[in-house]
Amino acid sequence: MEHFDNFVHNIGLSFIADAVICLLTLIFFIVILAKKRNVRLLVVSVLYIGAFATTSVFCELTDGKMFFIASTVLRYMLIFFMVAFCVVYQSDLKALFTKLESKSDEVHYATHGNSEDDLTAAADEIVKATQVLSRNDTGALIVVCAGSVPVNVVETGTRLNCVVSSAVLESIFNTKSPLHDGAVIIKNNTILSAGCFLPLTQRTDLARDMGTRHRAAIGIAEESNVLAIVVSEESGIVSVVRNKNEIKRYVTSEHLTQELENVYGISHIVKNQIRRK
Repeated sequence: MEHFDNFVHNIGLSFIADAVICLLTLIFFIVILAKKRNVRLLVVSVLYIGAFATTSVFCELTDGKMFFIASTVLRYMLIFFMVAFCVVYQSDLKALFTKLESKSDEVHYATHGNSEDDLTAAADEIVKATQVLSRNDTGALIVVCAGSVPVNVVETGTRLNCVVSSAVLESIFNTKSPLHDGAVIIKNNTILSAGCFLPLTQRTDLARDMGTRHRAAIGIAEESNVLAIVVSEESGIVSVVRNKNEIKRYVTSEHLTQELENVYGISHIVKNQIRRK
């Protein structure tokens, strides 16, 4: 009991600051590293933070007379370690802060319609445009938002706010169009913006024939809940990205229709009723 009283008595502001820093750093590392499944780095991080906390405690208990050098070295190593961590995992941190920003500053864009008829018609028009662009080997990047619209991306392009149609999409991605190099952002049955710039993924395991459009599609999928459709200008191959770690290539019209229906939440019963009309 006496030792505990001495421990409490010797706790100072420095120890409290160290404890808070250790706790926040540990939580930060666990969230990011567990997500990346980097077990080795996670173990090293936990051991390092444990050593840092231990030396800080003993340094406080001995009025700074013991473990002072070790505690000082570990403090500077913590700064270096955190900076290196931010550099290595900058893409994950960017995605994390983008999600936090989108939740705290979400903008609801007005769309022309979101009924089953409107969404089914929009899906059909997107599939039709993709078929034409694929046959003509015309590069395209179409982003269909399933949830909130990535505001930071929409504002980089030219606002259109028009109903989705195959003719409009084909004209946007025409090589003579000033907007053909960017991405089209679609919400419900409305083309919100065209010529948008998307964040590029930092992944290094992609096939060599995947160009900037594929990297941009994966990049936006890493940050937002979207369906990204890519048409390769070299081969006309259609690819889709829904989850950040999943890219499907050689997508057929039927598969693309299914992906769009899943994003729009169109039921198969209602879909068949609408298309029989």
